[in-house]
Order: sequence, then structure tokens, then C-alpha cells
Amino acid sequence: MHVSPAAVRASRARLSAAPRLAVGLLLATTIVQAAASGFPQRRPGLWEVRGVGSDAAGLPATLHCIGERTDTAAHHLGRTPGVRGVCRLGPFVRAGDAWVAESVCREGKTVVSSRKVAVGDFRSHYRIDTVVRYEPPLAGVREEDKDAIEAKYLGPCDPGMRAGDMVMPGMGVLNLDDGTLRRASEP
Repeated sequence: MHVSPAAVRASRARLSAAPRLAVGLLLATTIVQAAASGFPQRRPGLWEVRGVGSDAAGLPATLHCIGERTDTAAHHLGRTPGVRGVCRLGPFVRAGDAWVAESVCREGKTVVSSRKVAVGDFRSHYRIDTVVRYEPPLAGVREEDKDAIEAKYLGPCDPGMRAGDMVMPGMGVLNLDDGTLRRASEP
């Protein structure tokens, strides 16, 4: 049986297109799953997180090691939704291009409500603006506080870091997953 060179070339083209198609479908599925996620997910690796509010002026940044499973439906952006003591912490929910989370705490006669708005691509950067309101005003004066953090991706986590590690200058390393506090390794 004789097969023409044109038929061989066509067969090879179909075979080489199959892996490309499989990779394309896998990539598309991953993108759709990420877009359908019900919570913000940061890129795994080392993130520098810095307070940018007036109260944070001059404070050093913290470093956070984010793992593949750091941001889950039950815990994302350092927040675990649900009832915690006298507080009800709401999850981050999509609101246009942003993610919004609201909380309400009752302490004695004071109701403290907060609203966090997170924006960014969560691959290279993000920002969270927080407004806290007090009803009645604290000490009869303070009605509202505002704060913000900005984070930027630095690359892979440093050797020796574990997912969940937060390096706090002058204090050590707190692992947010298991609550352990240890000394920061010397450079």
C-alpha cells in the first residue's frame, strides 16, 4: 500500500495539533475556574504588604508567603468568614471589579461595622481599603477610622519559608495557618 507524502503531512499536522488543543483546553478550563472562584485568590509566592494609611506612615512592610492553598473558600486574604466571638465576619463577594467584605461586632453598647474593598489582579498587586464605623462614636468623639494596605508580588518564597508565614520586622515569623511564632532567620 502506498501512502502519498501529502497524506503523511496531513496526518502529522493532525497529531501535532492534538497536544496543542489539549493544552489550550486545559488552560481555558483553568482560566474559567479562576474567574468563577467565589473569593479572591493571590498568586502563590512572596508578597510584600505595606500599610498606606496615615497611621501606618514609617512602619516597615511585612512579607507574606502565600501557598497554593492559602486562599480557600473558608479563608481568603487573611479572613475567615463566620461568627467569631462578638463579631460576624462576612466573606469577600464580587462587586464589579472589586471584592467587598463587611463585618459587624457588638461590644457592650457599641456596634463596630467595617467594610473592606479589595481591588487588583491578585497576580502582581492588590489593595484593600477599610472603613470602620462606631455607633455610638467611641468616647463620644470617634465615628470612623480608615485604613489601607497595598501588596505587591516579589517572586518565590524565600528558602525556609512555609506557606502561611508572615515575617514581621522586629517580631519574628508568625505562621497564619498553625499560629506558631518563631524567630526570623538571620540574613
